[in-house]
Amino acid sequence: MTVTDGGTDRDRAPRAARLLVGAALVGLLLPGVIGFEAWPLTAWRLFSLSRDADQTRWVLEAVDGDGGARAVSLEELPLGYRNAEWPMAELPGASGDRRDAVCRALTDAVLEVVPDMAELRIVRDRQTLVETAGGWEVRHGPEVEQVCAPGGKA
Repeated sequence: MTVTDGGTDRDRAPRAARLLVGAALVGLLLPGVIGFEAWPLTAWRLFSLSRDADQTRWVLEAVDGDGGARAVSLEELPLGYRNAEWPMAELPGASGDRRDAVCRALTDAVLEVVPDMAELRIVRDRQTLVETAGGWEVRHGPEVEQVCAPGGKA
């Protein structure tokens, strides 16, 4: 055995392991430096953005045949729809075809949760955190962004 730096060759990690760790570090640090977002490589903006009193949330409202509306949580939808807020957030500047495609895709998923749904509303809810005498309150400013019905009817 050869002695290097006071240890043996067995004390060093294999070359392949060192290269793998180096590549992993570059893969994690580089996206943060250049602002690249492609999971699992991320710039960590989700965790590092500052939050203020004004937030925008996207809400799905299922309307039944009698006109009663029910909010549908994304957590109720199949796993593939859990991040549906991202395509919904693109709706304000999207083309009509894109808006319809997103709404139809969400309609199919919401029908699994609310089978008697007659209409789906995609709502942008501008929320503001306001201090009141008794504590804090969230004030809502909902705006219907897109409406569609099962079967492609709008």
